[in-house]
Amino acid sequence: METSGLPEPLRARMAQLDAMPALETARDFLSGVVSDAGSLEEVHADLARSARSNTRSHRRYLGALEAVLSERQSPGTLMQLVEGYGNWSLDHDPTDSGAAAFLAELVRMLRTVIDEVEQPG
Repeated sequence: METSGLPEPLRARMAQLDAMPALETARDFLSGVVSDAGSLEEVHADLARSARSNTRSHRRYLGALEAVLSERQSPGTLMQLVEGYGNWSLDHDPTDSGAAAFLAELVRMLRTVIDEVEQPG
């Protein structure tokens, strides 16, 4: 997204968001997008709706989740992300591995939503 024509305060805020550590961005995503959803279908619908106007935040969240999953995390970190910040129960596999699988599903969802909006025709 070309930002040179945007007001300086907005460009500064965008730069500030881009500079956030991946774990913090992932926390923001989970607490802001996932925590109030009743299902993954609802998360997908919300992401798809907001992507129609702009995918910038989707790309930021995608990069953060990919980074978090690719880096070694302290024990319990992924579970805390999903269950604490995301308010999502990992009943079937309440472990970091279960949380990683859930986060990987969110990565796939974000990629799908971005592709759906940005693919022509």
